[in-house]
Amino acid sequence: MLVTPTRRCPDDGGSALISVLIVSLVLGLLAVTLSAAVVNTTRSTVGVRGTLQSQGAADAGLAAAVAAARSGDVCATTVPAGTLSTGTYAATVACNPARTEATLTSTGTAGGSSTRVQAVYTLVAETTEVKDPSLTPVGLVLYEGSTMGQVTLLANGNNEPQVVSVKGPFGCRLGIPGNLIVGGDVTSSDGCNVTGDIYAAGNITFAGGETTVLGDIIAAGTGTTKLNSAIGSATAGSPRSVVRTGGPVDFAFGSARIHADVFANGGVRVPRVIDGSVTLPRSITPDVTSSGRIDGGVINTDVTPPAPPALPGWYDYKYAATDWPGAVVVTLRKVTANATDTCEYYNQHTGWDVKGTYVGGSNRGWKDLANYTGTVVIDARACDLLTSNAGGNPAPMLKASNVVFLAKKFDTTGLTMTSATGASPKVYFITEDTTADAKPSCPAGVDATNFNTNGANLVGVKSLIYTPCRLSVSGGGVLLGSLYTNGFDSGGQITIKGELMSLPGMTPPDGGYGGTPVVVNTGEYTLGAVVSRRDVAAP
Repeated sequence: MLVTPTRRCPDDGGSALISVLIVSLVLGLLAVTLSAAVVNTTRSTVGVRGTLQSQGAADAGLAAAVAAARSGDVCATTVPAGTLSTGTYAATVACNPARTEATLTSTGTAGGSSTRVQAVYTLVAETTEVKDPSLTPVGLVLYEGSTMGQVTLLANGNNEPQVVSVKGPFGCRLGIPGNLIVGGDVTSSDGCNVTGDIYAAGNITFAGGETTVLGDIIAAGTGTTKLNSAIGSATAGSPRSVVRTGGPVDFAFGSARIHADVFANGGVRVPRVIDGSVTLPRSITPDVTSSGRIDGGVINTDVTPPAPPALPGWYDYKYAATDWPGAVVVTLRKVTANATDTCEYYNQHTGWDVKGTYVGGSNRGWKDLANYTGTVVIDARACDLLTSNAGGNPAPMLKASNVVFLAKKFDTTGLTMTSATGASPKVYFITEDTTADAKPSCPAGVDATNFNTNGANLVGVKSLIYTPCRLSVSGGGVLLGSLYTNGFDSGGQITIKGELMSLPGMTPPDGGYGGTPVVVNTGEYTLGAVVSRRDVAAP
């Protein structure tokens, strides 16, 4: 059989080798390229993650800065550095010198990346309403209308006597170191000089006699307020006072200063110089006479009339033994007997002790007060009167912490009370108001007087006179303390040094007013609105 052998090209082996080499080269290049791509992709992923994490850390730091700034004074804020599971942050808060803006900056770091964010906020100044600290209210509360003249009110330490006439009207003929607050009209025809403010629910009429009001004048009544007084401080550069009325105001002729801004819900007559501004309704032009002038200009706008003062109601007090825990109670009997628990032992010239021994003198009960300590209650409600007016001129030096007198009527003629060494006694003269109707109910009648000071010298002890009847001053006297009465009848010169006193359960008789509040900056700031927020170049 004929077999034909396969023929081979001489160069077949070399061609196959070259193909293998080419394929290997291509595969190698692909591997190198793929490896580089994988490395670059990994690096890119790590970088993006670091950037995102640093951004998150920066945002967290900014949030921490906002929270810290809102928790106190913005401009004094420090923000502690923070560490998260994915990064760290450092934040700062800085106010501009003008205190109009605050810049909050936070830098976040993570995975070798840093991001800085910055937010700018407006600053809002913190304010507070303050009252004149020199006018610590001390109460002389008179419920019904009264006229106070022949009265000298004096400050005692930092206390400034404040007169509160709950219903009014009030006739002012005295100097008041504090404020005058009245639930009706205020009038004066004879020197009313007020260091603090006058605040009336009605109208104010000063029409004669030299008067001065250093503070503000507020009259909520819709009638015409007439003022011939000097208003505001005479000290150069001092803030102006405010005159605010619910109706027209007429500044009488004269040369007295008006260092005040005026806000009237009606017309304004100006025959004098007002060195402040005048604000009145849009349709009204002030009546400025040839001798008048308004240095601060005229403002026509809607005027909100002032609200009347919020005054306390009458506090009805009925004696309760629980109000005076641990007290020694001496109950006086209306009998004729040789005993220390009788009305006569306090009121008359008995001269005898309980054993029948003549001891001389009179008003022995008042003098015996020097022997008590702690709290003592002298219950004289069975007596027609509790008086020291029997010629004895008692002058006990008190060691007791509280001396409480209960009586229908008082006469303190010739009485002097002082404090023993180391003692700080408080004395309460009380006529009960047993009718719980939030108004004074005097057993002797609406206009009856049941307390006569008549020369008593009580400046050596702190005292409170509480009576739903009227207080009469027939022979002068000196009092250190407070009054809480239905009214006041002047009849002799009396000096009252203000000292805040009140009964158990009673709101201190200050009228709830210590001067017109003034809005002042506290020096601290809070964050306002966001002005901008952006990323900035990291360091």
